[in-house]
Amino acid sequence: MKSTSTATDNAAIKAVANAWWVKLDSDEVSAGERIEFARWLDADPQHRQAFDAICALWGELDALKHRIAMPEIIAPKTPLFHRLWAVPTLAMCCLALWLFSPLPMLLRADFHTGYGEMRDIRLSDGSVAHLNSNSALAVRIDGNQRQLTLLQGEAWFEVSPDATRPFQVHAEHGTVTALGTAFNIRLRNSQAEVSVTQHSVAIDVEQAEGHTQHAVVGEGRQLVYDAQAGLGPIKAIDRQTVTAWQRGTLVFENQPLGEVMAELNRYHRGYLLISDDSIAERRVNGVFRTDQPLAALGALESSLQLHSTKINDYLILLHR
Repeated sequence: MKSTSTATDNAAIKAVANAWWVKLDSDEVSAGERIEFARWLDADPQHRQAFDAICALWGELDALKHRIAMPEIIAPKTPLFHRLWAVPTLAMCCLALWLFSPLPMLLRADFHTGYGEMRDIRLSDGSVAHLNSNSALAVRIDGNQRQLTLLQGEAWFEVSPDATRPFQVHAEHGTVTALGTAFNIRLRNSQAEVSVTQHSVAIDVEQAEGHTQHAVVGEGRQLVYDAQAGLGPIKAIDRQTVTAWQRGTLVFENQPLGEVMAELNRYHRGYLLISDDSIAERRVNGVFRTDQPLAALGALESSLQLHSTKINDYLILLHR
């Protein structure tokens, strides 16, 4: 009997096709199982279509994993698209628990937020740290120092003046020292993006062989740095755009789709993927809500005339 075209039956066929793909890809298939697979494949045209779609998708993802817009998660920075599906089930579960567990980062953090969560933290010196979604912060404030470390994500700091204890935030391989009131730091792809919303900050970046670069960034300006390239150029910013996340919105002005997808991933408990470089470079203008990343994805799909393939509730591929 042929399968019906109901959503339930289609989902069941897709699940069986995926299970066969996992088994065949592991190269641990007996002759009898190969015969069983061939019979299943020939039993219904929908079986072959489902299996072909999964082969095409996973083949594309494996070839494009270096271009996938992945979220920054509170976990070790470990490549996610290795051939995990070929690992025995128990071992894969243990590995997944380690890769995706927030425990390693949380052990270092004093404060953290989950996906879509934002948190205002009043520090003991009177300063306030506003944590964005999926962020982690370590704090060391006592009578002699005010030392913070942004471990993950993004934070906006409103600093209480204290000339005897500089307010310093360590991020990646640099240190941001407040020379005024408020600034925003965002971590992304081993880079730190520092945006000053009031007064100014000093930035010191450690480089190879003990060299240090220094810069002062004024109000309404932004600087991006990393350990390899050091300090980037200082450029003007729109302060309302930089802090829009605090009001529950994301503002994109002529930004590449790849960057937009990476930002949406910070608010989505799953993976929103893009298919190739040409799509990743398409420009995006728009304002989206941080609590509706899938609605934003739908708007991008419509405005850019793209399509999406939903593997499950957590994995969605945006493609031509």
